[in-house]
Amino acid sequence: MIKFFRHIRKSLLMENKTGKYFKYAVGEIVLVVIGILIALQINTWNNNRIEKEAEIKTLIELKNGIERDSKLMQNSLAIISQCVDRMKELKGLLKDKDYNYSQQLDTLFGAVYGVHSIRINKAFYEDLKASSLRLIKNDDIRLKIVNLFEDNYVLLDNIFAMELHINDITRPYYLKNFNNIDFLISASPNNFNELWIDTYYKNIVHYRIINLESNHIDAYNKTIPKIESLSNDINNYLKNYND
Repeated sequence: MIKFFRHIRKSLLMENKTGKYFKYAVGEIVLVVIGILIALQINTWNNNRIEKEAEIKTLIELKNGIERDSKLMQNSLAIISQCVDRMKELKGLLKDKDYNYSQQLDTLFGAVYGVHSIRINKAFYEDLKASSLRLIKNDDIRLKIVNLFEDNYVLLDNIFAMELHINDITRPYYLKNFNNIDFLISASPNNFNELWIDTYYKNIVHYRIINLESNHIDAYNKTIPKIESLSNDINNYLKNYND
């Protein structure tokens, strides 16, 4: 093609058609510029398409991850709420120092001991923050993602870390004073009469109730709706894109 244009210019010069030569040269330059602009536009379209596909893939993976986390949180919340109800029942019974032992109490004792934590999807956000967060063009969705992980998930991570420290307190006591231990389900006291009037144990039960209600239950009740809201926003965004 270049040789073809060069041949035409050469012919015009040889024929002393200088005016036509310059007009043709200008036209040729214009065509070249237009060609370059078209190529740049096509390249821009391709880049935009690639980035859009990456954004959609990222949002779908994020949505699947947080929805999985939400299910884990809801299951954990149900278990914790049941344990707290049993602990409150136990706390009420402990006020009666003359209460007699029965095996039904073992389920209440068991509710006090155990670690409440789940594996939430933190790693994906760290990868997203490092490389792909910029791909998410919707400002509201991007802000919700940052708030969810930087606030709620960080809080939950701290709560789970605290849970391990609490277990360091309750574990030695339960191993010393109980047998047939089944975490969160059942535990049989070695010496019921001593346990029943033990102030230290009553404090463990009281503190466990406060800790679970003010930390786990409160955090889950705030995080689960945020996940649902973000998931709905992503669904609507993807739906509008596909439409």
